[in-house]
Amino acid sequence: MTRPDARQLKKNLKEVTVGSRTRDILIFLFFVLICTIFWFVRELEDSFSTEIVMPVQLTDVPEGIIITTDVPHEIRLTLHDKGVELVPLLLRGSTDTLRLSFNTYDNHELSGHAHLTLPQLQGTLRRMLPAGATVTAMSPDTLAFYYNRGIHRRLPVRLRGNVEAAQQYCVTHTQLIPDSVDVYAPQAILDTMQAAYTERIHLKDLIKSGSQPIRMSRTRGMRFFPDSVKLFTEVDLLTRQSCEVPVQGINFPADKTLRTFPSSVRVSYLVPQGRARQIDLQEFTVVISYTELIENHTSRCRPHLSNTPKGVTGALMDPLEVDYLLESLVNEEELIVPQQKKGRK
Repeated sequence: MTRPDARQLKKNLKEVTVGSRTRDILIFLFFVLICTIFWFVRELEDSFSTEIVMPVQLTDVPEGIIITTDVPHEIRLTLHDKGVELVPLLLRGSTDTLRLSFNTYDNHELSGHAHLTLPQLQGTLRRMLPAGATVTAMSPDTLAFYYNRGIHRRLPVRLRGNVEAAQQYCVTHTQLIPDSVDVYAPQAILDTMQAAYTERIHLKDLIKSGSQPIRMSRTRGMRFFPDSVKLFTEVDLLTRQSCEVPVQGINFPADKTLRTFPSSVRVSYLVPQGRARQIDLQEFTVVISYTELIENHTSRCRPHLSNTPKGVTGALMDPLEVDYLLESLVNEEELIVPQQKKGRK
């Protein structure tokens, strides 16, 4: 008789032990699963609350009716019911669409609105949900829409906000396209409107020209066609230029004249690079007022830059002060008459 191999016995013993442990684990997991199922079934018999999302759609809108404020695309409902009734709804992941017929809420006026609260919708929701489900809350708490039977005005568009260029740049031109829109609203609102305004914007540090869409600023019961416009902005680099401008006297009496030293000042200014050659230098005006000189008790005065061409910014004068003299003008008749009298003698 052959003697058993020790290594073979050890291997067989190990296989028996592993098999026994695996069987014990499977039996344990089986009972855990059974307990979990019983617990879950028992819990489903209890009532609890959950939240679902329900799509909303406004239907049967006649041709020629403008919906100026749309109903929300969806609502959130808080339901209370037995778990066994709610689980199929949750597993499905979606609900039927809540369809609101426009004809039900039309008051047949030129413009109107409808406000639907949860109590008003309970009957419709009850037919769409499980029989025992109770809707305890709705978000938003009111479904509202405004409508209009073509009452509108064409109004110019006005930009609301600021458009600023970066340092050493300037905004040379802005344009809204289109420059006017159709506004649909109740007649009482239209009668008070002079323009249609965009949403408020704040553009700053612009360094190049471009465009961007801007939505119109809507209020409840009002709608724009189109509901957005494009803002085109031209931006140019600023360049510093200079020119000589003569000093002029203003408000002087007929027998007085002004002489300054120097007779002109240098004016430096910033202008968009693309418009530098279009500036009319004759539009620069530097003046000294006679009324200021009457109260001045020194031989120097400060001239003022009273006018600059359109598009010019940051104008500076050099020098800031000039020497001046007030001279009296002699009437030529006063010089001739004394000479004639002297000759007659």
